Amino acid sequence: MALFQQTGIPVDKVLELRQRGLTDNLIIEELKKENVAPDKIQAAIAQADASAAPSQVGTPGEPMAMPAMEQPGQPAGAEANNQEGNIYERIEEITEGMIDEKWDELIAEVKKIVSWKEEFEDKQKKLEGDLSKMKEDFKILHQGVLGKLEDYDTQMKDVGTELKAVGKVFKDVIPEFVENVKELKHINKNAKKDQEQ
Repeated sequence: MALFQQTGIPVDKVLELRQRGLTDNLIIEELKKENVAPDKIQAAIAQADASAAPSQVGTPGEPMAMPAMEQPGQPAGAEANNQEGNIYERIEEITEGMIDEKWDELIAEVKKIVSWKEEFEDKQKKLEGDLSKMKEDFKILHQGVLGKLEDYDTQMKDVGTELKAVGKVFKDVIPEFVENVKELKHINKNAKKDQEQ
């Protein structure tokens, strides 16, 4: 009982938890859950280390065993089941906490991906709209160019027709013009001869 009086908690509880395979960290967590001050927990662990050291030294070949301390008025099995249940509950709480933390991280990453996807879809829609507008503008430009080409084609046909008409006129007029020029040339020669005489 000297150990109990120094720390405020029974050191045999620390020893019992160790006997069940709990590490010092899990023992600290368990005792914190029972509202035991951290300095008292450390003192109890240190005293448990000091008290366990002599009992661990045994004869070679003998298994080392730690005595199970029972509290008066309570059967050892009931306390073991209660503490075992508390340990499993605590492990379950820690596990759930870790899962919740990882789940929150996953959700944050998924939200980033969803945000990026929405941003990408908005840009894609804008590009599709710009492409549609360019197609419409090109279609209008194409129709305008084709219209101008048709106008030029019509005008060139008209010019071709006019050139053919002028060609026909020249065909009829040029022989007469050549005859008239010859005649004028002949008249001019005769006029020069008359002047010389």
